[in-house]
Amino acid sequence: MKRTIRALAFACAAAVAGTAGAAMSFSNDVTDLWWNADESGWGVNIIQQSNILFATFFVYDQNGQPHWFVASDLEGASVPTDIPYRFTGRLYETTGPAFSAAAFSASAVTRRDAGPATFEFFPPNTGRLTYSVDGVTVTKNLNRQTWAANDMSGKYFGGRMTIKSPFNAATCSPSTGLQVFDDITITHSGTSFTMTAVAGAAPPSELCNYTGTYSQAGHMGRVEGAYSCQSGVSGSFTLGEVEIGTNGFSAFYDASDQAGCRGYGNFSAVRTN
Repeated sequence: MKRTIRALAFACAAAVAGTAGAAMSFSNDVTDLWWNADESGWGVNIIQQSNILFATFFVYDQNGQPHWFVASDLEGASVPTDIPYRFTGRLYETTGPAFSAAAFSASAVTRRDAGPATFEFFPPNTGRLTYSVDGVTVTKNLNRQTWAANDMSGKYFGGRMTIKSPFNAATCSPSTGLQVFDDITITHSGTSFTMTAVAGAAPPSELCNYTGTYSQAGHMGRVEGAYSCQSGVSGSFTLGEVEIGTNGFSAFYDASDQAGCRGYGNFSAVRTN
């Protein structure tokens, strides 16, 4: 009974999450530090909440001096049917009291509308920034900047929710629907990733082993590799847009079986250790 309740709860959560692999209801999460690796020395911090981006620019003026711009309300009007996601708004130049002042006075801050700004996001890890300052337009191709790789090692409870890819042949019948795993153990070191997912008590009703290569882009992770299950299903898999925290992880899941039949959806789990 306890396991049934947990399965129903997980099914509801998975149904709400859908199959977009999104970190939030509006779109994939673009929160990160963005830069162009060929132009190291400047960048853009972007924070996303729902369909609003708040971007802060650290750039330089014509004299090589640091300059402060902020786009505090870049809005995505609607979820597109395809990429890119587009967020638009105004770019502001700000000035204020010296950092060394005894107290910071918000009333002394000035804000000037410098021009339009647009951020286009191409999932999962690239973007294009276009902005104008007093009629001078700049366009930059950007990537998430990576500082360090996350560590997914640990024990979890969770599972995957998948649907059949519309690009499958009519004869394909990949494993779809909800698969709850009572025990998920991940061993992760550098690029090496292994995951064992067990459903049910011994003997388990299902046991799947995943082995792959982990990579990091900004705060997003990715695993690509091979899997095999005791039910006889095996093939290749991808965990994309992996977000890992102290409470667990969530990811987009894409897998093809030994017959080349593809299913995709979400893989999410809560940490149990």
